[in-house]
Amino acid sequence: MKRIRRIWPQLFPSSPPLTEANVPDQTGKVIIVTGSTSGIGYELVRILYQAGGTVYMVSRNEAKAEIAIKRITEAVNKAIQKKKVTTKPGIIKFLQVDFSDLKNIKPFVEDFLKAESRLDILYNNAGVANVPSSERTAQGFEVHMGTNVVAPYVLTRLLSPILISTAQDPSTQPNSVRVVWSSSMLVDVLVPPEGVPPQELENPNKDQHHNYAVSKAANWFLAVRFAKLLGPKGVISLTQNPGNILSPIFDAAPRVTFWLTKPVLLKPVEGAYTMLWAGLSPDITVEDGGKYVIPRGRWHPKPREELLNAIKDKEEDGLGLAQILEEWCEMKTRQFR
Repeated sequence: MKRIRRIWPQLFPSSPPLTEANVPDQTGKVIIVTGSTSGIGYELVRILYQAGGTVYMVSRNEAKAEIAIKRITEAVNKAIQKKKVTTKPGIIKFLQVDFSDLKNIKPFVEDFLKAESRLDILYNNAGVANVPSSERTAQGFEVHMGTNVVAPYVLTRLLSPILISTAQDPSTQPNSVRVVWSSSMLVDVLVPPEGVPPQELENPNKDQHHNYAVSKAANWFLAVRFAKLLGPKGVISLTQNPGNILSPIFDAAPRVTFWLTKPVLLKPVEGAYTMLWAGLSPDITVEDGGKYVIPRGRWHPKPREELLNAIKDKEEDGLGLAQILEEWCEMKTRQFR
């Protein structure tokens, strides 16, 4: 019964509080969306650009990004001509990075810092799924852990100074600077009680679906750790499950998995609505750091108690596994920061 209460509102979510129809004006804001040439990230870029933001489309494929940017700008311009959109659009900029190789991340951040003096929202959206467990990143990490967890850890660490300076700028609205991590409903149904088993950091499981689910739990764990680090300085860090989305991430999934889940799959734009709420809702404050958002924009009603215990520090009578993950990421990535 507890499991049903956890997953039911994620499979059949309530109406979204924030959409392109009522998103606040984003003029003056600078936003990074990783993994954004298709799927949820693409729709999120479209909505934020339409609302006036300066949005960085971050991807490893420049050709795909150029096509995506052209499609978005043409669609928004057409909507303006038909008076379906009354806001003045912002600007979309492209920066290239391949998260399967950590040495690419620092140059990416340096290029961003040359161009911008503020960063209002970092959406850690990029990720891979259903990749064979035999595959490794350039640094030898299991590919889900390396791409979905270690890479955004490095990115967030390197961008933390500009996030903090933006939050502390007198012109910045309090509670508006955020880091949004991406999780999955699999955290509620597939990951072990420890969430991120420490022994698997060096000796990954051979089940690729297990590894993907653990990487999504790890995103939540890091969201909590960065909330502790950045929250006192005015930056909110939280995680969200955008929903079971029909997106290119299913390209590598077994066909039976796709067809069994298709009846409850949401459109990519519905996943973007979840991320909009996590990134823009005025009801979210630094006190909410580390919390978990579910589709299409509400707090998780019943997170797994064993995972909450795994996340808590030992000083808080928890297992301290989120801290172990953070320390492991810190140790493994020092040379890339």
